[in-house]
Amino acid sequence: MKTVFVDTNVILDVLLENEGLWEDSRKVYRLAELGYIQAFVSASSMTDIFYIARKKLTVPVARSAIEKLLSIFIVVGIDGDDLRGALTLPIDDMEDALQVWCAQKINAEALLTNDRGGFAKLGEFAITPADFVAL
Repeated sequence: MKTVFVDTNVILDVLLENEGLWEDSRKVYRLAELGYIQAFVSASSMTDIFYIARKKLTVPVARSAIEKLLSIFIVVGIDGDDLRGALTLPIDDMEDALQVWCAQKINAEALLTNDRGGFAKLGEFAITPADFVAL
């Protein structure tokens, strides 16, 4: 079974049905839901997802979404050591660096993101959901 780390934007693309992105992101979500892959997200992703979803949707919908996500995705905890570790990575964006740190922490085979530019220094480790489902 593949172990993947899922970036915040992939989940938001599903929840918000972002044009051109949500279909392949939904396939990743479904693979995790059915247990074909082990899909991890960071604890900080969950708070970011709630924050954005409550603004774009409603608080009850955002709460319901988080409950559902918690039943599908494995949450990677974050502490001070993780934040310090993320700061050592050659990535300018702290949120992206923390995502990479968490992915490495759980020995993910890939980091799935719809923001390849933010992870350009990672080469083939960071791939889009479209590329992942095509494998």
